[in-house]
Amino acid sequence: MKKQKSILLIIITLIMTLLVLTGCASSPKGSVTLVPGENMLDNGNFDAGQDPWTPWIDEGWGGAGEVIWADGIAKLVIDDPGTAPWAVAMHYKKLLIEKGEKYVFSFKMKSDENRVIRTGIGNGLVPTDPPYLYYQEVEITTEWQTYTFEFKMPFRTDKFGRIDFNCALNTGEFLPEGSPWTQDQLKATSSATVYIDDVELRKMVPESAAE
Repeated sequence: MKKQKSILLIIITLIMTLLVLTGCASSPKGSVTLVPGENMLDNGNFDAGQDPWTPWIDEGWGGAGEVIWADGIAKLVIDDPGTAPWAVAMHYKKLLIEKGEKYVFSFKMKSDENRVIRTGIGNGLVPTDPPYLYYQEVEITTEWQTYTFEFKMPFRTDKFGRIDFNCALNTGEFLPEGSPWTQDQLKATSSATVYIDDVELRKMVPESAAE
């Protein structure tokens, strides 16, 4: 009996040693710490001017104006807001957004008047596809502020992801519940010039990979 117990003890010790060596007895599942990786965008601070950003003035929706890249800032001048948020806009195209991965999207913004703009991240080739970061109505002021959003890619991996900053007429369709903005306010400020800087899109990665 003592011999059997001794053999059993040896076997248990060997198994525990093997688990430790193979990492099976390490930290519990899901305990990996994720942190933002490198900025995926080229020229997110606009120090190099426009490239690779794309302006969008949609005359079909009544938009008129221009996007000016100068002094490290993107400036959306809105002469006519038209009838849709994208009537005056700018985009960043051809982003690789991977299925199941988490991302952090942030930017600085202000305007000549307190107002609302719309942003989102989705597929630039098929506008009818649902966005990956669903439309966000951002309430901006005359002072620079940083806005941050997180999302997880719910669809198949896409190498044509696109960031949209839609800064023309806004109906407030996606404003958070309880927002004080009214239709009249939104229309009154829809021509106010918008300023954007320090745009970042970062994939969340294990902390060890970011070091």
